[in-house]
Amino acid sequence: MKTIVALVADLFFSVRIETALSKRGYEVIVVDTVEGVLRASQERPALVIVDIGDMGLDWEEAIRAVRRVWSAVPVLAFGSHVDLDARSRALAAGATRVVARSRFVQALPQLVAQLAA
Repeated sequence: MKTIVALVADLFFSVRIETALSKRGYEVIVVDTVEGVLRASQERPALVIVDIGDMGLDWEEAIRAVRRVWSAVPVLAFGSHVDLDARSRALAAGATRVVARSRFVQALPQLVAQLAA
């Protein structure tokens, strides 16, 4: 079973992610801190998902930490489609792909299948 770590503080949204991906055979570990991201999986995760729209999360440092520890692990970031600054910062920090929240919700299984292959 492949493990996906999700840095998401919104409980409603995290349950949505867990439900959608567990139905497809993934183990989803939801965390809300940078340390949580790095402690979440004993082995290298197949994918890290990061909510860049939550101002309470240190998502830039989380992406950088993933790059330092697991350089080959893909990072899927999602946030507001109008926040181009956050998108640029996520890519600069090392995100593999950044999508709008609406696209993330609509195409989550497909995005994960592409990135966590």
